[in-house]
Amino acid sequence: MAAPGWARSRGDRAEKDGLRRGAWYRVVEDSGKPWVVVDVHNVEVRIPKDDLEVRREPPTTWSVVHEPHLVCPGCHKRHHVSGQPKEAKCPECGNSYAVNWADRG
Repeated sequence: MAAPGWARSRGDRAEKDGLRRGAWYRVVEDSGKPWVVVDVHNVEVRIPKDDLEVRREPPTTWSVVHEPHLVCPGCHKRHHVSGQPKEAKCPECGNSYAVNWADRG
């Protein structure tokens, strides 16, 4: 069964619920209510939708968090970069992804 989507904190609004700024989390339940349930490191957490940015497709580019820190779309680890590269390789998972400098989470 496919996940109903992906979510991340809108600014710092969901950080109180354990979400890290810029990181995307798998939505495990979206029942049409004013909240969704997301998987935060194997713990299901109910968070108000107003505190989240929700989308259907998984992230495919690095998210920029407090430049020059990036969040890997594959393993969700943070990485420090110099300058503004168009692509970066994650030292944790070894995958390379484009950097979306317009996506400042």
